Amino acid sequence: MLAKTSWFSIRKYGGWGLTPNCYQGWLYVILVILPYFFIKNNYFITAWSILIFVDFITIFLTLKKDERESLHESIADRNALWMMILVLVAGSIVTQTANPIILAALIAGAVVKTITSFYLKDK
Repeated sequence: MLAKTSWFSIRKYGGWGLTPNCYQGWLYVILVILPYFFIKNNYFITAWSILIFVDFITIFLTLKKDERESLHESIADRNALWMMILVLVAGSIVTQTANPIILAALIAGAVVKTITSFYLKDK
């Protein structure tokens, strides 16, 4: 759409998303942010946000990833998920209160992991 995929690479450290890898990518990021500071029309800002969101998703989906990058990303996401679960369980134990929403999320995560493991076992 507005930006080229060659201007960005997938962020490897510090979260999910895109990182500019040349001056055109950085210029694009600056030009995307500027209207938020200078234009006060809510309709324009909403339309601009939708356009930039669609452009970001388009760039993200068209970037090429090799098999090793996909594997590393999957392992990092898995490790982050396990750490979040550990923190939620430890927080529930320390406070000695079980928030029903957190408890439901932990049970649902365990069920989905079990079903996925059985499904992928022979593939």
